[in-house]
Amino acid sequence: VVAAISALVLTADPAFLAYVPRYVLGGLLLYLGTQLIYGWLIDSARRISPLEYASLLAIALLIIQIGFIAGVLIGVIIGCATFAVSASRVNAIKFSFDGSEYRSSLDRGPEELRILADHGREIQGMSLQSYLFFGSANRLYQQVKELFAQWPDTRFLLFDLRLVTGIDSSAMHSFTQIKRAADDIGARLVLVNLSPELSTAFRNREFVSGGVILADDLDHALETCEKEVIAAHWAKDAQGRSLREWFTQALGSADLAEQLTACCQRLEVRQNDIIASQGDPADCMHFILEGRVGIMVKFDDGRSVRVRSLGPHTTIGEMGLITRQVRSATIQAELDSVLYALSFEAYERLKSENRPLHQALLSYVVTVMAERLGFASKVIGVLRR
Repeated sequence: VVAAISALVLTADPAFLAYVPRYVLGGLLLYLGTQLIYGWLIDSARRISPLEYASLLAIALLIIQIGFIAGVLIGVIIGCATFAVSASRVNAIKFSFDGSEYRSSLDRGPEELRILADHGREIQGMSLQSYLFFGSANRLYQQVKELFAQWPDTRFLLFDLRLVTGIDSSAMHSFTQIKRAADDIGARLVLVNLSPELSTAFRNREFVSGGVILADDLDHALETCEKEVIAAHWAKDAQGRSLREWFTQALGSADLAEQLTACCQRLEVRQNDIIASQGDPADCMHFILEGRVGIMVKFDDGRSVRVRSLGPHTTIGEMGLITRQVRSATIQAELDSVLYALSFEAYERLKSENRPLHQALLSYVVTVMAERLGFASKVIGVLRR
């Protein structure tokens, strides 16, 4: 309404203002000016930081001394500087982690888990956030130097850039310094979740060449790094273990391993074969000897999402077999795989006829579930830092 009336007066006859008494216009200006001064210089003192309030006072004094236009222009410069100082105080690292406490969604066998527990700190990761410029990026560089000083055996340094909104040239210089520091200790940089803008910025500086790894998501990046760490520390005598050797280690007895092997049925599946479907009765559990299977959850809109993968010497379906619930996900082979299935009927027979094997199997299942819960607790702890 105010805008419409003002436009009407302007287009109809601006000379109309000559009929308005000067004291009315002067009083209006004085009222509006006093209201602005109160709002910005008095009331705002309770709502903004001391640094921002000091800049407001400086702008007001500049306007009084050198005029409105010059004061506003200098105020814009002061505002930009204030923003830069405030933004540089924001930590660019949302959370940090290492491979011993934050892993990919691939379930691994006991030997591989032991390697990651012992050597997982060779994988260091940081989830970055906000806009990266000279202030925040320089702090990031200093933190990376401290990290390398603490863990000089770092093999991989991951940067998850999913929450980064942009980057300037000075921040690119800091990343160049980070890459040099990584090269000095033999570590490789991994850039994850690069947006098109960030990808262009890194490629224009030729940063992605020279051994820098690019990954579409954090899960696959971690899986790639874990694979190389495991390969570097994998004992030769631990490779190619048979089903009986695996069961002997899991159950603590060669005799029980032989008995469990006799209860299981061997399955050979091809890549992309469906092993079990979501909603089916959980009528067996599977021991994965070779290959890899994925856990796919199907939603009502028809989409399917992989929530987890399982590699050799892992199990799937044990809780469904014990509780007799329907399957909450589809099990699909991601590679040509060899599995051993323990059916519900065989499980019921060994439960009634072979108590030692049943107790040893339950102990193994409890151990597996405890490891998974422990890993989930570590992940929650990392995300709450």
